[in-house]
Amino acid sequence: MRENCDVAVVGAGVVGLATAFELLTRGLTVTLIGPRGGDHAGQATRAAGAMLSTFSEIEPHHDEHRVILETTERVTAHEMYPAWLETVGGHAGRRLTATLGTWVLAPAGKRAWLNPIAGAAHAAGHPAEQHDATDIPGLAAPPSSAAALWLPTEARIDSSDLVEALTHAVTDHPRAEWRDTQACAVGSGRVRCTDGTQVSAADVVLAAGAGIPALLPEAGRPIGVPPILAGRGVSALLRAPAVAPPHVVRTPNAAFACGVHLVPRADGTQYLGGTNRLTMSPETDRRASLDELSVLIGDATGLLDHRLSGAELLAVRVGLRPYTLDHLPLIGRTGERSLLLATATYRCGVLLAPRLAALVADEVTEPGALEAHPYRVLRPMAVPNVEDVIADGAAHGLVEHLLQGGGHFSPTSKAQLDAFLALALRALLTDQRDGAAALRRLWQAAPVPEVLPSLLAMAQRSQALR
Repeated sequence: MRENCDVAVVGAGVVGLATAFELLTRGLTVTLIGPRGGDHAGQATRAAGAMLSTFSEIEPHHDEHRVILETTERVTAHEMYPAWLETVGGHAGRRLTATLGTWVLAPAGKRAWLNPIAGAAHAAGHPAEQHDATDIPGLAAPPSSAAALWLPTEARIDSSDLVEALTHAVTDHPRAEWRDTQACAVGSGRVRCTDGTQVSAADVVLAAGAGIPALLPEAGRPIGVPPILAGRGVSALLRAPAVAPPHVVRTPNAAFACGVHLVPRADGTQYLGGTNRLTMSPETDRRASLDELSVLIGDATGLLDHRLSGAELLAVRVGLRPYTLDHLPLIGRTGERSLLLATATYRCGVLLAPRLAALVADEVTEPGALEAHPYRVLRPMAVPNVEDVIADGAAHGLVEHLLQGGGHFSPTSKAQLDAFLALALRALLTDQRDGAAALRRLWQAAPVPEVLPSLLAMAQRSQALR
């Protein structure tokens, strides 16, 4: 079969675009497959706040090995960013810049959650300054706030500007072809598209995020692709003149979410994000629910600034964040050697894009280059056990998830409810009666801490049907 190109890249988000661009700079011919315009419904990139979170994603319960591994890769990406933006901007005929500075605001009782973030920054040679919450400019932080951490080297970028520049850089390249369509099936060196066309290539890179399992027979299990889960993130674009912090303000990750965050935009608007809900059926056209918006608004006004309640709501977006059971990215070759992945970046896709693009291009140009990399697709990936996930879930804040919207317990009551919920979940997941079968199936499909809220909701629905 005659090949259309050296590499076909499936996916038009930031990772797919960055990978296509990197392959082009190395002299390869590339066909990119994905919608060029339209709403890009469900795509994580277009719904992202584009915080370049080198350190602020770290959580107290993350083990030391994971912190070192992820911080090393994120710092490498951070160091690549200035030159990468200059190169992309040069090809696109525009100037791209990342704006430095992030505040991490610890809510009441969460001062200790700042410590691992500061520790990782200091270990990497980056500053991290402890402050009072009242020191955050342009923000009226709640009086109950515990403390704040200033990360002067942690940046943000406008994802729309970045995607537009990458789009121009790829589209205008003489060795690139852009198929403005969707992939519907992928095989050995072949991509079948919804418009009836087919692309053949020596290598195919799947960078379509949460949509990847639907493109592969049996979700890719026969060729060693591990489960790729999807976290629904709802974000809003606001106009809030009274609230004008010049830098990113976010809380630490908590209650299975990405920490509520406010990201200023150049046009004077504010990006508000922070929800994260596991979905087993990643429907790209499903819009935000009132409950998701309620949680987002409640966290924004309760944890960041009460004046946000008067903000003008300009737009709402939903993005599907891809992730794995071990919460690390997937890059490199699958068991089908012509098929590679570049995905599962979870909440750090914009930051990691240039790094993953370079690693995948290394593998394409020098097969075997990623055989020892900890993000390789075919790495051992143990399935978490119930005890570890429940313990991890308690650390994420299961009680806090139930209390979203401003409720609170005394420390003693919270500890008691934490213990009770842990016992209840263990009982539900080992119950052999028919009523618990649906909960066991959900657990078997997604044995990660993010599944715990769904298990509780399912238990409630099961009880209501009895």
